[in-house]
Amino acid sequence: MELEFIKLSPLGNTTVFLRGDVGTREHAALLCEAMDYDHLAAEQAGFLVAPHTEEALLRIEMAGGEFCGNATLSAAALAASEGAESPFFVECSGAPEPLRAEARPLGAGRWLARAEMPQAHELRRLSLDGLSFGGAAICVSLRGIAHLVVEAADLSAADYDEMLARLMCETDADAYGVVPFERMGRDHFRIRPYVAVPCAGSRVFERACGSGSLALALALGDAAEGTRIAVEQPGGTLFVECGERFFLEGEVLLSCRGMVELAGVAR
Repeated sequence: MELEFIKLSPLGNTTVFLRGDVGTREHAALLCEAMDYDHLAAEQAGFLVAPHTEEALLRIEMAGGEFCGNATLSAAALAASEGAESPFFVECSGAPEPLRAEARPLGAGRWLARAEMPQAHELRRLSLDGLSFGGAAICVSLRGIAHLVVEAADLSAADYDEMLARLMCETDADAYGVVPFERMGRDHFRIRPYVAVPCAGSRVFERACGSGSLALALALGDAAEGTRIAVEQPGGTLFVECGERFFLEGEVLLSCRGMVELAGVAR
């Protein structure tokens, strides 16, 4: 099966969008295959489908049906590259309403994108007692994805997997993330996000995570001194604007586009 693809890189969090007339039941298998090393070697993938509302230009359905902040930034960059005049609206799975977005060119295929984030979320404390890394963390549940936010540094791979297992046991979601953070200065934080999408069989130390950055801002609440925080991560820095509404901002590289041959068989 031959499908159109667009590969983007929001701070190294390589994101593939597929386009084509394909039934929704085939999406997960096709996206999983598209992400693998032999095909498009991406950290995450979604299908571009017709939007549910008239005001939105496009809609992304992620592999696990989760919300994805960086995919939303990527959609903003893609829409602008295809001629959309900012601001405009895009949709993403896991977000109940269209999200206001904009992007401006930086040159050489790079865009500075900014997008509204969903407001619906739930916060609760989650005990890490019994794990090698003890204490407590904040579970931030967005629609379709739950993040475990904990102040910590220098965690081992085993620590990440233990916390992910606890999160998956305590919370029902389509995707899960572990977001340890360090305080680097006033309104400046550092994270190393780890994200799992069970239906796609993926567990990835992401170069950057938009929903994880949003989860950090929500978990911090009043502890964030200003209305705009910088969230440093392996691929660069994302910015979260906090207030009546939340916005995510970061650079996106529109890497390449073309056609990819996929079998579309669940594995």
